[in-house]
Amino acid sequence: MRRGALVLLFIASMLLAGCFGPSTSAWGDGDNAVSVSFAKDDINVVSTLSGTKTTVTDMQAVGCNPSGEEPDLTVGEGTAISFTGYLAASAFYDTHDPLLGGSKLNYGVTTAVAIQEMSFDEASTVVDGEGARIDVKLWSNPLSPETGAGSIDLDEINSDSESQWFVLGLIPATENVHDGLTAMGEWHQPVTIKGFMIDANESGGGYYRDSFDQFLRPDCSMGVDKAMNLDRYFIAVTGITLDGATVSMDGEADDEWVQGDVPILGRAGFIMFFLVVGLGGGVGAFIVSKGMVISSAKGTMRTLLGSDGLDKVAQVKEDIKSAKKAGMESPEERKSRMEKERRKDEKKEEKKAKPASTSQPKEEDSLGGFDLDSVLASTAMPSRGASGPPERKSSVVVTDAAQEMEQVNQQASEPSSLPSSFGERRTSSVTSSAPPSSRSPPASRNPPQQDAPVKKPPVRRRKAVKKAPAKVVEEPSPRVFDEEPEDDFSDFSF
Repeated sequence: MRRGALVLLFIASMLLAGCFGPSTSAWGDGDNAVSVSFAKDDINVVSTLSGTKTTVTDMQAVGCNPSGEEPDLTVGEGTAISFTGYLAASAFYDTHDPLLGGSKLNYGVTTAVAIQEMSFDEASTVVDGEGARIDVKLWSNPLSPETGAGSIDLDEINSDSESQWFVLGLIPATENVHDGLTAMGEWHQPVTIKGFMIDANESGGGYYRDSFDQFLRPDCSMGVDKAMNLDRYFIAVTGITLDGATVSMDGEADDEWVQGDVPILGRAGFIMFFLVVGLGGGVGAFIVSKGMVISSAKGTMRTLLGSDGLDKVAQVKEDIKSAKKAGMESPEERKSRMEKERRKDEKKEEKKAKPASTSQPKEEDSLGGFDLDSVLASTAMPSRGASGPPERKSSVVVTDAAQEMEQVNQQASEPSSLPSSFGERRTSSVTSSAPPSSRSPPASRNPPQQDAPVKKPPVRRRKAVKKAPAKVVEEPSPRVFDEEPEDDFSDFSF
């Protein structure tokens, strides 16, 4: 999977290679920028590529004058000179070394190229990989590259060399030419660079000499000095001719080269071609390959099962479809459906339990059925002037186990007669197991006035028995009941 992703990424990068160009200088007056005011009789160059502003003025263009029998170079007039050949190497500058030295025109160069001199048709027939290859080590000085091992070492070119070379420092004449110079980033292609040599003052140093006339051809193309086989020029570029595209000063040519452009198809055509042929072809290939795999699988199945087996498989498929139409479901589907219903019922129960839990009363004290909060809320205290036995309202719950315990206590104490208020004694027996003879009757029904708060008696809690499975009389532990102090539960002043 990872290898496939890497292959796709590599292919995509190749397809987008034309949309990216080399890093070069900007055009204008800002940082790392170059601006050129070009006229044949007046050329001004302003550069900030060295970190500081460098200005070179009072320069003139040197063009070709083809009017005479022999063409010659003329200063301040004439037509553009062409340099044609096989582009072997190039360098782009977004900065320059402040200590570069030499001519100030070095700071106005945005691109430097090394071109093997030959005709455009000859350069077009050179097979990629068979042309000259230059190993560039350092190219800080536009006209003096340092090269190493390769098929051509420019440092070793002399009169004995079999090839002739141009090393050109290119200064764009206009902004469109500045942008078009990025086409030089693609090496090993035929190219023709058109422009003017520069006749500079002493501070500029244009490297122009009158003796260059002898190398000028009738078509205004420049040849190479056979004594050196290597010529170096500063060129104010006004146009570039490529294989199938051109770069002009104003950018209005019919075949104008644009960064990321594709010959014949163009950028928009290439994108549509990629979408239709690339993606469509990929989808088509997937469909075809899938069909081939299915066909191969069917052939293998036919070999293994035979025609009768295939008929049975087809019949099973038909039965499955019929069963689904009739509403039948497989065990897996039934299990999934039941699981969904169970989860749905659980959610409904949780929703119902939430409001019920909020409305539940406080948890009852487990005192064997004795609800202390209800007693405090519902017990009516008798008044001082009331005559007769006081009426009491209580929410005491007497369970069957409590009644049986009362009977056991009565049998142990053997009372002679029952008290007048049996309900009160039965109520007190819920929390006290002392015999009736050991309790003293309360002196008054009214609670005594006390300065100090009444200490709450310790209470033993037992779990309430809602329903006894069988009435079995169990002897309570004497220790549990004897340790509790006797108290009157009619006093709830605490």
